[in-house]
Amino acid sequence: MMISKLRCGAFFVLTVICSAFFSCKKKTTTQQTANNAVLNLAAGTRINLTVLISSHPNLISFPGSDTIPNVGIRGLLIYRATETEFFVYERACTYDGTTNAKARVSTTQGSFTCNDNVCGSVFTISDGSGQPTHGPATYALKQYKYTYDSSNPNVLTITN
Repeated sequence: MMISKLRCGAFFVLTVICSAFFSCKKKTTTQQTANNAVLNLAAGTRINLTVLISSHPNLISFPGSDTIPNVGIRGLLIYRATETEFFVYERACTYDGTTNAKARVSTTQGSFTCNDNVCGSVFTISDGSGQPTHGPATYALKQYKYTYDSSNPNVLTITN
């Protein structure tokens, strides 16, 4: 009789612990873009740009990166990941890109990350996420759409 009560009690305690453990929600890091001034401003900025890759020597081979000034908010950063895959980001940092005119993300040739020259935030660009890996930025960079046709390997079209 005593062993039966111990088993029942142990089962009850184990059930409560498991229920508490599995009912906890995982904290998500996905943030609403409506809360970020750069992402809101970039969403309202229309871009339709044709880039001749031959005019940007750093994009001829991969991995490679280059910037396009005077487009979007602070310009564009283009990262060529493979022969046919590109990632295009807004250069305005999602932390201080609308409050500081000098805040721009940039990269060095062959780098897989870019960093803001003012606040020091670092973003991953090689995987297409633009996610910050070092703060104070907590939002990913704005990413633009592109089309690339390997039958015309000199033309990259960027749109919003």
